[in-house]
Amino acid sequence: MKSRIQRIFSSKKAFIFISLTPLLFFYTLFLVIPKITSFYYPFTEYDGISQARWIGIENFIAIARDADLWGALKNNLFYWAIATPINFFAGLIVAYLLVKKPYQENKFYRVLYYFPAILPSVITALMWQFAFHGRYGIFNAMLNAMGVNVGEFYWLTHATAARWAMIIPMVWGGWAGNMLIFMGAIQSVPASLYESAELDGASDAQKLFLITVPVIWETMKTMIFFSIIGLFGAFEMILIMTNGGPAGATEVVGTYMYKIAFGAEGVAAFGYAAAIGLILFAILSVISIIAFRFMDRGEAIEMAG
Repeated sequence: MKSRIQRIFSSKKAFIFISLTPLLFFYTLFLVIPKITSFYYPFTEYDGISQARWIGIENFIAIARDADLWGALKNNLFYWAIATPINFFAGLIVAYLLVKKPYQENKFYRVLYYFPAILPSVITALMWQFAFHGRYGIFNAMLNAMGVNVGEFYWLTHATAARWAMIIPMVWGGWAGNMLIFMGAIQSVPASLYESAELDGASDAQKLFLITVPVIWETMKTMIFFSIIGLFGAFEMILIMTNGGPAGATEVVGTYMYKIAFGAEGVAAFGYAAAIGLILFAILSVISIIAFRFMDRGEAIEMAG
C-alpha cells in the first residue's frame, strides 16, 4: 500500500493533478458557477434565499420603466465625463514632467503624488466625508480663510453641492494611478526622438502630444479601455460618503444595485439586481468593442495616409 502511494506521488502528472484539484474546486465553486448563474438569475424572481422562480423577461421590462435606475445611470455618465478626462490628462502631463524634467525633488513628488492611490477607497471616502463636514471640515475652513464666506455649509446634504463635491475625491484618488502607468510608458520612448525635436525648436507641449502620445498609444488604448470599465465605478466612495443621497443626487448604478439586491429598499430583489448587472455587462461590452474598432480604424487610416 505504501509503495503504491509513493508511485502515485512520484508520477509528475498525478502530483500536478492532486496539487491543482483543491484550487480548481474552489475556483469553480466561487468563480465559474457564479458567473454561469449570473446569466440565469436575471430571468427569475429571487431574493437570495428562497427558491428562484422563472419569470422570463419581466425584470428587463421593469428596468425599462425604472426611472431611479436611469437617473443613477445619468449620474454615472456625469462623473465619468468629468472625472475621467481630468484623471487621464493630469496623469499624462505630470508623468511627462516627472520623467523628462530633471528636478531634484522628483523622487519626493513621485511619492507625494502617488500616495492617494495607495489608500484604500474606504479610508479616502471617510477622510473626504470629514473634510466636507459643515462645522469641522477643512474644506469650509479653507474657503472661509480665503474670504469665500460659506459658514457651516454641509456639502454632502445639499443635492447640487453633493453631486459636484464627489468629483473632488474621485480625482484626488484617481489620477495618480494613471500617472504611474504613463511614467513607465514614457521612459520607454527613445531619447533620440526628443533630441531631434529639440533641434527643430519643439516646445514641451509639442514633444508631449506629437512624440510621446503616438509612441505610447498602445498603453493609452489600454488606459482608455480601463476608463470605460470605470464608467460604472465609484461604488464604495459614494456608498460611504452619501449612500446615494441626498434624494438620489449622487446615486450611481452600483449603489442602486446594492440596495435592490440586499433589501436596503425594503425588499430584496436579487434577480432584478442581476438583470441590471447583465445589462451593464452588455453595455460595457458594446462600448469597448466600438471604442477599440474606432481606435484601430484610426490607426489604419493614419498608416494608409
